[in-house]
Amino acid sequence: MANQSEADAPAAMEALAQAAAGAAAGDAAPLKRSASTLERAGTALQRAGSNLQLQRASTLPTDHKELQHAATMPMMFDQEAHRPCCGGLWKTQQLFGFTLGVLCLVILTCVRPLEEYPQANDMLGITAICASFWVFEVIPVYMTALLPLVLMPFLKVTSSEIAAQAYFSWVSMLVVGVFLVDIALEQVHLPRRVALSLLLRVGVVRPGALLGCFMGLCWFFSMFVNSIAVTLLITPFAIGLMNAAEEQVRNTAEAEEDDGEALEGGATQEARSRATERAVRDVQKFADCLLLGIAFAATCGGIATITGTLNHYFLAGEPIVAAKLTWGRWFAFGIPISIVTVLLAYASLYARYVRGLRFAGIDHEVLKAEHDELLSEVGPFSLIACSSGSPTAPRVAAS
Repeated sequence: MANQSEADAPAAMEALAQAAAGAAAGDAAPLKRSASTLERAGTALQRAGSNLQLQRASTLPTDHKELQHAATMPMMFDQEAHRPCCGGLWKTQQLFGFTLGVLCLVILTCVRPLEEYPQANDMLGITAICASFWVFEVIPVYMTALLPLVLMPFLKVTSSEIAAQAYFSWVSMLVVGVFLVDIALEQVHLPRRVALSLLLRVGVVRPGALLGCFMGLCWFFSMFVNSIAVTLLITPFAIGLMNAAEEQVRNTAEAEEDDGEALEGGATQEARSRATERAVRDVQKFADCLLLGIAFAATCGGIATITGTLNHYFLAGEPIVAAKLTWGRWFAFGIPISIVTVLLAYASLYARYVRGLRFAGIDHEVLKAEHDELLSEVGPFSLIACSSGSPTAPRVAAS
């Protein structure tokens, strides 16, 4: 990663020098090329800075997640902290939230506006204090979630046994299990590996095939893990791939302009420049299509199973539904709807965005570079690395 950032910075400086020379010449034809070169130089500088920030984050201990986040996004941590009150224990908003929550609890439990249902007043007070603690972040969110376990038996709303059973129901364990699978997928970069393996089997990946590949992967993985997590895993890879495709289009067009510069006139060069701009716009248009396809496919895949969406967990946990519903019954009902909706989504996106594009597709060299970068970052997939819990550890060459 350090070598890549060192290579991007000189390339950006060289591009800036070329742009300045073209602008100083005063010719009409090179001015448009200078603007394009400046844009490419800015992109190269941004990539170099991003690589340096990621390199700085990778040198920190893996246990210090906040330090890594501060290293990759320093602007968010350079702000001056607010002056705390109450001896530095709480900020002003936390003190206000604590006071408001406690007052609501005391008022609702003492005044009792609902005389016919005394326990409803106590439960309303518990809800008010939890809402206040959540909104103003008085204590960590997970600690606020445990307040009903303490307050409900204390106010005699219900017994501690019944309250504890709600925390450890099968729905809660299902949520934990699904998110553990999400963490495992993120750890080994499985969606990214599968996508590159499929795309590398063909020479040039056409836009329609690329859209179908990403939508198919999102649709399949969203049936067995959370659809939001699948979207978050695949979206950065898709954005990086489209950035590489845009850079490929610019480089190819610039090489063609350099080859024909000595043989053709200024009018032809302007036509080539307009063609390059159209090709770049087509790539950006297809990038929008690809991101929409990922979101649509993840939503359609989440319909098919109970584990696809968080809303399904809570619906399946209702007593009326849980007695008659199983994973297989939901799948038998949801899979036809899921297939029809994902096909309709693909057809509509293809007709709206892909049809008529001048974007030829992504070359095999770009995909091979992405695959090599993946191997250099996390290494090849192996069960031994996954079981050890450190698949991203750097490999040391044998001496």
